[in-house]
Order: sequence, then structure tokens, then C-alpha cells
Amino acid sequence: MTRNAATLRTATDPRLRITIVLTWVLVLEHLYALVTPPYQLGVEHAFHLSFGIAYAWLALRLPAGRPWHRNLLTILLAVQFVGRFFVFAAIPDTWIRISLIPGALVTLVLVTLLWVARRPPVPASTGSR
Repeated sequence: MTRNAATLRTATDPRLRITIVLTWVLVLEHLYALVTPPYQLGVEHAFHLSFGIAYAWLALRLPAGRPWHRNLLTILLAVQFVGRFFVFAAIPDTWIRISLIPGALVTLVLVTLLWVARRPPVPASTGSR
């Protein structure tokens, strides 16, 4: 497998590295949700399994720099963010409600990293005045 120069430059971008790490954090969050109560199989387990797999796949694909990866990740993050409100309303367990907060913050940071425009590099001065 070969990589072109643009991919190599993108892979060294610190914002991209943080985005990838935070995406893996969400994968771990979904794995954690799969092994915590309730233990019966249901919609919530299908959600966590499918989203965990999707986040893992996207974390591996993000260095390619394809715009649709960013779009798909944003859609998944939006669905999950809205879903956190439903979980908060449906489950009165304090521990689960508290655990929703860091995940929501990770989601907001990820969306910001994905969509806030980067500042162009400042040109070096060409001489003294």
C-alpha cells in the first residue's frame, strides 16, 4: 500500500491526530456500554455495536482525508449527541447520566475539530523595512 505526499502531510497534522484519538475514545465508550447493564440484547446493544464498528472504521480511514469520511463521522456524532438526551430522559441512574457528559464533550470537540476552518499559514517576511 502506498501513500501519496498529501496523505503523509495530513497524517502528521496534530488536529487530525487528536481527531483520530477522540474517535477511538468513542469506540471505547461504545465497548463499555456493551458490557454494562442492562445485559439483555436489544436496540441499545445494536446501536452501540454498530456505532462502535463505524467509529473504528472511520478512525482508520480519517488519514485518507476524504470529505465523505468527515461528513459520515459528523452525521454519526449528531445522531449520538441527540441520542444522549433520550438516554438521559429514559434512564434515571445517576452514574449513567454523569457518564453522558464526557461523551457529549468529546462529541462537541470532535465536531469542532472536523469543521472549524484552519488558519492559513502566515507568510514569512521577505526582508526588513
